[in-house]
Amino acid sequence: MYLFPRSSSIPNLKRCAPLNARFNALYLAMVVGLPQLANAEEPAAVPEPSQLDQFNTTFLQGVGADVDLDLLLSANRVLPGNYRVDVYSNEVLVGRRDIDFRRVEKTGRVEACLTLDILQQLGIDMSRLEAAGQLHRDARETCYNLPSLIDQATVNYDPARLRLSISVPQVAMQRGMRGYVDPALWDAGVSTAFVNYQLSSNRNNTDNGTTISNNLGLRNGINLGAWRLRNESNFSSRTGQPNTFHSNRTYLQHDVTALKGQFSAGDIFSDSQLFDSVRYRGLKLSSDEGMRADSERGYAPVIRGVAESNATVEIRQNDYILYTTNVPPGPFEINDIYPSGSNGDLQVTIIEADGRRRETVQAFSSLPIMVRKGQINYSVSAGKYKSNTEGLASPQFISSTLAYGMTSNMTGILGVQASANFNAMSLGIGRNTSFGAVSFDVTHSSSQARGQTTQGNSLRMLYAKTFTGTDTNFTLAAYRYSTEGYRTLTDHVEDESATEQRRGNSKTRTDLTVSQSLGRNQQFGNLYLNATDQRYWGRGGSQSLSAGYSNNWRDLTYNLGVTHTKDVGTSGPSNNDTQLNLSLSFPLGSTPRAPRAFLSTSSQKSGDNTQLGVNGYLSENSDTYYSVQAGNSSNSGNSGSASISTRNSFVDVNAGYSQGSGYTSQNLSLSGSVVAHAGGINLGQTLGETFALAEVPGVPAGVKIGSYSGTETGRNGFAVIPNTQPYRVNWITLDTRDLGADVEIENATQQIVPRRGAAVLVRYLSQTGRRVQFELFDSAHNRLPFGAALEDADGKQIAISDPSGKALALVQDQSARLTIKWAGKQCQASYSLPERDKALNYERATLTCQP
Repeated sequence: MYLFPRSSSIPNLKRCAPLNARFNALYLAMVVGLPQLANAEEPAAVPEPSQLDQFNTTFLQGVGADVDLDLLLSANRVLPGNYRVDVYSNEVLVGRRDIDFRRVEKTGRVEACLTLDILQQLGIDMSRLEAAGQLHRDARETCYNLPSLIDQATVNYDPARLRLSISVPQVAMQRGMRGYVDPALWDAGVSTAFVNYQLSSNRNNTDNGTTISNNLGLRNGINLGAWRLRNESNFSSRTGQPNTFHSNRTYLQHDVTALKGQFSAGDIFSDSQLFDSVRYRGLKLSSDEGMRADSERGYAPVIRGVAESNATVEIRQNDYILYTTNVPPGPFEINDIYPSGSNGDLQVTIIEADGRRRETVQAFSSLPIMVRKGQINYSVSAGKYKSNTEGLASPQFISSTLAYGMTSNMTGILGVQASANFNAMSLGIGRNTSFGAVSFDVTHSSSQARGQTTQGNSLRMLYAKTFTGTDTNFTLAAYRYSTEGYRTLTDHVEDESATEQRRGNSKTRTDLTVSQSLGRNQQFGNLYLNATDQRYWGRGGSQSLSAGYSNNWRDLTYNLGVTHTKDVGTSGPSNNDTQLNLSLSFPLGSTPRAPRAFLSTSSQKSGDNTQLGVNGYLSENSDTYYSVQAGNSSNSGNSGSASISTRNSFVDVNAGYSQGSGYTSQNLSLSGSVVAHAGGINLGQTLGETFALAEVPGVPAGVKIGSYSGTETGRNGFAVIPNTQPYRVNWITLDTRDLGADVEIENATQQIVPRRGAAVLVRYLSQTGRRVQFELFDSAHNRLPFGAALEDADGKQIAISDPSGKALALVQDQSARLTIKWAGKQCQASYSLPERDKALNYERATLTCQP
C-alpha cells in the first residue's frame, strides 16, 4: 500500500521499493485504517467539505499533539497526485496506467481523473455518449465523472492493491470489445532500420573429405513514419556447390485503419482463405484481424522431431529456407517460424552429424473461415506470378476473396481468381456450432494450357474446436477432394511451362492436428497427434503420422513418441518407415537449476540409436546452457557430442561438437538483430514482427527489462525489446531491483499499443542523486508534525514526514534550500551534505526552519 503521489521520493511509495521503507508504508496504512475500522458500522455517506470525518490521533506513539493529517485522512484515503494503478473494467484487467487523483470541490473527495483516452480503453460505447452530448472528442484532458455519465456505473480505488476498479453496465459497452484498444491509441512508432540475422555453419569431416555448409537467413526492415519496408532473404554455401542467394519477399506496407487492413506492394504472397497462396510481384489490400477484438490469430505450426546427434534442422516452404537451427540429441520442438503464406507444406530436414539426412513433411493449412456478424474479411491481390521455382512462366493475375458475417454463427465466403487462360471461382459457408467452427467451400476451375482445356471442382472442409470440458484442442482438421480436371493457379502455370503434360494432380488430402491434456492441471500428462494423408490422380501419394505422450512422475520427466511415414504407389504401399522414441530425464540435485541426466533412445528401419548424457546451466544465475552425451548407433557405432548455448542482450549463440566412427562434426549458430535509430545503434535478440525500444537516460548501462530474459540497456541507454503484440496493450516494466538507492525511476511500468510492424519508443524518466533522511524541526527546534510536506526549489513535493518527523528524500545537490509546509504554515530550511559515502544506503541530515 502507498498513500502518496508518485512524485514523492519516499521509496516505499513505489513498486520494488527498499524493504525498510515498506515498513513505513505499512505503519501509515495502520494509522489510516484503524480509525476507519472503528467507525465501520456507521452508514456510508458522501461528506460535505465542512463535514469531513475527524480522527483522534492521540493514540499515535511518540508524536506530539500537533499532527497535520488533513490530506492524509480526508475523503477516500488517497492524496492528490499521480499514481500508477491497475485499471479493471468489469473485472477485466485492461492495463496499468498513470492516473491523476484530484480533489473534487463539491464533495471534498479525492477521485480518479478519467480522461477520454481512459474511457476509450475501458471499452465504453463512446458514440452513445457523444450522441447524448455528454462528451466531446476534442476535450481529451477533461476529467469525466463516470457515474454521472452512465447510470449504475461505479468507480472504486483500492490503495492497498493499487487497483482502480470500474464497473459499467453491459448496455453501455461496445460489443466484442474484450482485448480491443481504440485506434486513437495505436502507435506507429519511430523511424528505425534493422537487420535480423540467423547464421548457421557446419563443418563435417568424413573418410570422403571435409564438407562445410553455411546458411544465413535475413529479415531486414526500415520504418519511416507509418510506412514499413521489409525484406526476407537467404544465402547458402556448401563445399563443391555454387553459392545461392534468394530474396523471398521484399515489400512496402502501411496500415489502412479505416478499412482495418494492410496495404502491401512488392514481392509478396497472396492470401489463402480459399485459393492456394502464391508468390507474386504486385499490390495487395487485405484485412488485418489483429485490429479487431478477440480475433482468431493466425495458425502457426509446431515442428517436432528427434535428433540422434548434434544435428541441423532446416525448414523449407515452397523451396525457400524459412528456418535453420542446431539442436542437441533427443526430441526437439520449434514454434517460432515465420511462414510466407498461409499454406504450402513445410519440408523438415534433419541433418545428423555424420551427414545422414531425414526428411518429413508438416501440414500447414488455413483455419475455418469465420467472421463476426456484419464484419468483412477481404483480400485483393493483383500482379505478376513470381515463383521461387526456376523455369516457370510469370503471367499476370488477380485474386480476391471476401468473407461476410451474415449472422452471429454463419459466414458467407466468395472468391475469384483469374489469369490468362485460367479462371476459378469459389463459394463457401462457415458455421459456428456447439461442436466447433466448421466451413465448407467448393471451387471450380477452368484452365487452357498447351492447346488443351481442363475443368474440375474441389471440395474442402475445415474444422477447429477446443473442448473445454475435456481440454481437447483440434487445432486443425481439414479434408479436400479434387476431381482430376481441377487446377490451381500454380498447376496451370506449371502446365503452361512444362515440355510435356504434367501428371498427378491432387486428389484427396486430409490434415489433422490434435492435442489433449489428461486430468486436472495435466496431472496425467499430455497427448498430441499430427496426421496427413495426400493422394494424387495417377501416382499414389504419401502418409505421415506423428503422435506423442509426455508426463512427469515425481522428478522424472518422460516422453514417448512415434512417427510413421509411407509413400503410397499406384498399386499399393511402396515405401514406409516408423520411428519410435523414448526419452527420460531427472535432476541431479534439489536446487531449481540442478543439472539433469537424460536418456534418449530411438528405433527405426535404418537402425537403433541410444544417447545418454547430462545437461543444465553453468550456475544458478547463468543463462549459459550445456549438454554432454555419449551414444551408440547400430549403423555408426559409438559416438560422443557436446553443445553449449547462451543468450544475452544482443545475441543467441549455440556451438556443438560431435565425433563418431569415421566422422567429426562442428557446428555454430548465431542469431540476433542490429537496430539503428535516432539514439544510436543497438544489438538485440531476434526481433519479432513488432518490437520496441526502451530508453532509460541518465542511468548506467545494464538496466534490465522485466519479462524479457537477457534484455538490458546498452551504453547509449537504449534496450531492444524483441517482441510486442500489435494493436494490444503491452506492459513494459523495468527491473529496478539492482539500480541502487541513488537511482529513482518515476515510471517504471509503461504501456504501449503498437501498430503492426512498428518500433515503439518507451522512454523512462529517471533521477539520480543521494538518498537522505531529513529530521524536520521548526525555528524553535520543535519536531515538525506527521504529514509535513518537503518541497524542492521548483515547488515539487519530494517527501512527507512520518510520525517521528522524518522524511526520506532523493536530492540531486550536495547543498540546497528546501521548503517545508505543515498546518497552513511554511518555512525555508537549508542543508549541506558531506562527501558521499557510497557504503551507505541513505544518509542522515537535519532541516531546521530558518527564522
